[in-house]
Amino acid sequence: MGNAHLRSILFLLFLGTKSLLSLERADRLLINSDPQAFQEQISHLTQELNTLYSEINDLRTQVATQNKVISSSRGSTFIIWGKNSCPAVNGTEKVYNGVAGGGQYNEDGNGANTLCLPHDPEHPPFSISVAEGDDYAHLYGSEYRLNLHRVHSPEDVPCAVCRTHLASSTIMVPGKHTCPVKWQKQYSGLLTASRHVYQKSEYLCLHEDPDFLEGSRNKDDGRLFYPVKSVCGSLPCPPYEDDMLVSCVVCSG
Repeated sequence: MGNAHLRSILFLLFLGTKSLLSLERADRLLINSDPQAFQEQISHLTQELNTLYSEINDLRTQVATQNKVISSSRGSTFIIWGKNSCPAVNGTEKVYNGVAGGGQYNEDGNGANTLCLPHDPEHPPFSISVAEGDDYAHLYGSEYRLNLHRVHSPEDVPCAVCRTHLASSTIMVPGKHTCPVKWQKQYSGLLTASRHVYQKSEYLCLHEDPDFLEGSRNKDDGRLFYPVKSVCGSLPCPPYEDDMLVSCVVCSG
């Protein structure tokens, strides 16, 4: 006998006992003297229980459906820099992969952030006009400015947009390669940015075992990925050290 079946029987006995105890003394005497009336009472209780059981099943179905909707909408996205694929972590999947892109390192304008550009761009379904012929921002690809394992400068930098279903947020922790307690490590690596004498850029966490785009060894510049080193002064040393490479880790929780 299954647990659900047993619970149903116990529930039936409980309601039946409660109903009998709540009867007035005259009613109990009537039932004792009239078995048919007692049987009708039991039949009525059984019908009520069947109705309640059906309603409970409907509620369970609704809750299960709502849980599926909540589960499918829960999650957090992040970009893994230097990889064509997403981490092999339970609950993490690839949305798309592409190439890192941004502004040219020595141009004053353009965007300040770095983008993960898909491999299959689409043209806008409309046309525009500008006041002057060169009133545009520029978007370039990206290149490594370091040698790490199998990648070398100036190879181009891949990226992938990932989604984890088992977390509601993701963070990049600079200076660490382990995650805080109760957070899941997605990947760790090396903190990168633009060279200190060039235009400012974001600090991005480059994967510790990066990939490169095949056939991309021409030096075309663009958004450049340089390793980051710490500088003592306003930065407390210790715990930091002067001229130390800065690690990083991306965590979900």
